[in-house]
Amino acid sequence: MKGLKFLTLCLLVSLLAGCGAGTSPRLSPTPVTFEPVTLVTGTHQCPGVNWDWTTDPDGTLHLRDLPIECTDTTNDPRVSGTHTASANMDVWGNPDAGRGAGVQWASVRLENAGGAWEGRQLGVASLPGRGDIMEFWYRGTGGYEGLSYFALVTGSEPWKIQGQIFPGDPPTP
Repeated sequence: MKGLKFLTLCLLVSLLAGCGAGTSPRLSPTPVTFEPVTLVTGTHQCPGVNWDWTTDPDGTLHLRDLPIECTDTTNDPRVSGTHTASANMDVWGNPDAGRGAGVQWASVRLENAGGAWEGRQLGVASLPGRGDIMEFWYRGTGGYEGLSYFALVTGSEPWKIQGQIFPGDPPTP
């Protein structure tokens, strides 16, 4: 059963990534709803991040528990707001020269006047070219209790968001 859940997750991420290939990061005027699921689009911006890298003797770069504050702007006010994270990353290569690959993970929170979303982020990064491919899984709190939000965030700043708000809990990691 675990393998089936993982396969389903992989297919979902692949479909969302494929559907977004070649499109611009502009917002759709309104979210699309397939009751009870709402599809959203938007942007994710994190200005002023201080990339405080440490380097291992083998050249691996690390970020650990880096506080990041971003702004998510989507066509659904429930998932627009201030995004905070405690970010981690391991990178091989030279990102300052525009070359490298890495893995990333974080605890995340997205908050606005209606409530908050709390969850986790996993992703990869590669330069030149692709930039980031990050998946965010959130559970709603406050006004969003009982809902979950999945966001696929891709590219480079401003990153493109494609997501879904749906009832119930996110899948178990």
